[in-house]
Amino acid sequence: MMEKPSLSRRDFLKLSALAAGSAVAGASQVLSPEPLQDTHKPNILIFVFDAMSARHLSLYEYPRRTTPNLEKFAERASVYHTHYSAGNFTTTGTASMLTGMYPWTHRAINYRGMVERTLADRNLFHLVGKEYTRVAFTQNLWANVLLSQFEKDLDAHPPCDLYSQVVQSLFQPDDLKHDRALAYYVFQDFLNLRSEEPHPFPGSLLIGSTELSQALITSDRKHISVDYPRGLPTVYDFAYENAAVFEGINRLIQNSLPRSLPYLGYFHFWSPHGPYNAHKNFIGIFQDDLPYHAKPRHAIAGDDFSQEDMQNSCREYDELIANVDAEFGRVISDLERSGVLQNSYVIVTSDHGDLFERGEIGHASALMYASVTHIPLMIRAPGQGQRTDYHSMTSNLDLLPTLLKIVGKDVPDWIEGRLLPGFGGQEDASASRSLFPMVAKDNPSFQQLKRATFTLLKGPYELFFFTGYPKHTDTFELYNLQEDPDELQDLFKEDINTASQLKEELLDAISTANHNFEE
Repeated sequence: MMEKPSLSRRDFLKLSALAAGSAVAGASQVLSPEPLQDTHKPNILIFVFDAMSARHLSLYEYPRRTTPNLEKFAERASVYHTHYSAGNFTTTGTASMLTGMYPWTHRAINYRGMVERTLADRNLFHLVGKEYTRVAFTQNLWANVLLSQFEKDLDAHPPCDLYSQVVQSLFQPDDLKHDRALAYYVFQDFLNLRSEEPHPFPGSLLIGSTELSQALITSDRKHISVDYPRGLPTVYDFAYENAAVFEGINRLIQNSLPRSLPYLGYFHFWSPHGPYNAHKNFIGIFQDDLPYHAKPRHAIAGDDFSQEDMQNSCREYDELIANVDAEFGRVISDLERSGVLQNSYVIVTSDHGDLFERGEIGHASALMYASVTHIPLMIRAPGQGQRTDYHSMTSNLDLLPTLLKIVGKDVPDWIEGRLLPGFGGQEDASASRSLFPMVAKDNPSFQQLKRATFTLLKGPYELFFFTGYPKHTDTFELYNLQEDPDELQDLFKEDINTASQLKEELLDAISTANHNFEE
């Protein structure tokens, strides 16, 4: 049986450096458990669960009981039922959440992309300011590229593998602390063979060969044990146990964050992102025959998985969500018992979801169906005693202006999000708001958007525009999510009036976004 990891010497040294405000990148202030003082400003704790689709949470009436602890948390929180990400993979979704801007504005649209340089100061941590101790941690290497871009606005930025049990790569971006974003591209994209998209010719024969040797040694090690029969959860080149990661964040919040200043903590977990390796206690907990709507493979799907593969992966994904939910429940209960949450707002959300349909498993493809864009959002305010539900359409662009209002900061006019209902915003009874999620991962960052999937969400409708894909004619699809939540009936050629109006609005928005870029 794999022994539950305790705090390793390596982890202890890293956290000690963090607490001392020493060489850990971005740790410019001392993080120590000083006596709690009346700061008159609330703490902010943001928990982001990577690839967690609202469509798979029992919190939002999913048939499988995947989230009993999130449901308990929601009993004293504001719950947003129609909340959407601006993208379908980490880079675009996270960048939009942290900047309050659409991807076509911040331009972090490619795999491993970054926010346009002149807009880098337009981020949550900079806008909240030095009145707060700002700490950010993510296990996701692509999200870490963005956090590294915002490095000067962070007081502490622990490395991605801090709470990991196994680190397989010889080199990590965090090994070079003065420019972690550059180090990421050097180590993950140029020098070695262990990047997310392996390439046959590394930039360095010596380092590349060494990394290849390391890969060959460890490639068959899935770290299978009695507790993890499918292997440990992994992030490309490091593996971890969710219990250790959540407990590590719990310790950081309770023991390392200062009490003399309010703090902002951003914690971006990898799970339930694939591979869907749940703890043994959650494997096999869903033995039901979940209704599954077979949908033909989409013409621009990147894969062609069988219905059986998609159903099996869906079940394993749900098991991992239940695993994450249990760990979250333990952490929140502990924080509540210790009194940490008395003056803290707690936000629970995701960067995007996953889908298991039309030949695809996962996300980051050209498909933008609701399973991959519809994400959870809950906000618990200090002392909140009951649940409030909001059903009008909201966007992850809305989190930034809402948090600025909570901490007493002005909301800049360049932010493209709105205040959330319950925090200064109003429920949209007329359903007149338009949202524009998109994916353009293969389009050059600073050219007109010509190869992309654009979405317009308005009222009950969801319009897609697929454009620029090789061997695929530009097409539109239209769905009524209220009447057809599974997106089975394309109305584009049936509901001509609605299709025409939404098409015109979407094309106008795309034209405006492309206006500043020359042909």
